[in-house]
Amino acid sequence: MNQTCHKCGYTGDYLEFAYLCKNGCPACGESDLRSCPKCGAHCVFSRAESLEEEEGLMRELSMELSQITKDADPATRDHARRIISRLREMNLRWNIPELSRFLLQRQKELFY
Repeated sequence: MNQTCHKCGYTGDYLEFAYLCKNGCPACGESDLRSCPKCGAHCVFSRAESLEEEEGLMRELSMELSQITKDADPATRDHARRIISRLREMNLRWNIPELSRFLLQRQKELFY
């Protein structure tokens, strides 16, 4: 999940931004206060917003992966490997059994 600093514009994985404290409340939506690794500004990281963005990205990557064929050129097949790896990493947070099965099926179809 990415975060962008509101002060300097640096964008990176939210884990690159040092955790400072919880911000907000469960009723309003919890978020973290984090420090930008580039400029040190305090930035709010909203998990709910990030998960919504990640859900959309997972759909896009799954659609892209579904269109890659076994006879694709080596660069495209390498791209498919990266997509599978990224989707697996995301699914560690989501734990969607259908996505796990889809990734396994595509891996078998493309590389075995």
